[in-house]
Amino acid sequence: MSALGKLTATEAKLLMRDPGTLFVVIGIPMGLVLVFGLIPGMKQPNEEFGGEQPLSTFIAPMAITLLLGMLALNILPAYLATYREKGILRRLAASPVHPANLLVSQLAVQLLSALIMIAVVLGVGIGALGIETPGNPLGWLLALVLGIISLFSIGLLIAAVAPSGKVANGIGMMVFFPMLALGGVWVPKERLPEALQQVADVLPFGATLGALRETWAGEGPNVLQMVTLAVFALVAAAAAAKIFRWE
Repeated sequence: MSALGKLTATEAKLLMRDPGTLFVVIGIPMGLVLVFGLIPGMKQPNEEFGGEQPLSTFIAPMAITLLLGMLALNILPAYLATYREKGILRRLAASPVHPANLLVSQLAVQLLSALIMIAVVLGVGIGALGIETPGNPLGWLLALVLGIISLFSIGLLIAAVAPSGKVANGIGMMVFFPMLALGGVWVPKERLPEALQQVADVLPFGATLGALRETWAGEGPNVLQMVTLAVFALVAAAAAAKIFRWE
């Protein structure tokens, strides 16, 4: 096994030994799907949601977006900044294993975690709760991929500037919660003032949620939301690569 493969396996084991993090990340999205899935009327067509069932066109996309947001904006930056704080990145720089391998392995572990947890949420939701499959699967997959790239690029940017795990967690929360409020998560976008509806479409969190909702309902991805995600992904990734420090 290559050095990168061994490092990735080690990072995966370390994550598995942190049940608190795994419980929060999977527990909140699964809890949302399970609780709302048991509420009468959530699986019935609703005019407010374009004649679609709210469980499929709002709750399930919201659960997936929350999952991605927690991994990308809280978990990933905290891990990488903690490694910098403890000097692990500096020691790796003096070893045959380049610190970039740790960056790649940590990113791979978090992305794999996201995909596994999304599969669990979908499996339970579709198999046990009657959540409908996405009406536009290709558009949904495109929205999911762009959402993942955009949010994780922002997470890498946070990790690039945070000197410690606590600072990374604080910055992540400062980014995470405003995007929840303005992105149509706490309150469906349709219920927000018109000006805030426009804001939701140009924030990565809101754009991800909106694109997943629309493609789940069988519509095509919103161009503005797709462009927003692509721009944030490019800008944040480029900035993170430029300013990232190993110590």
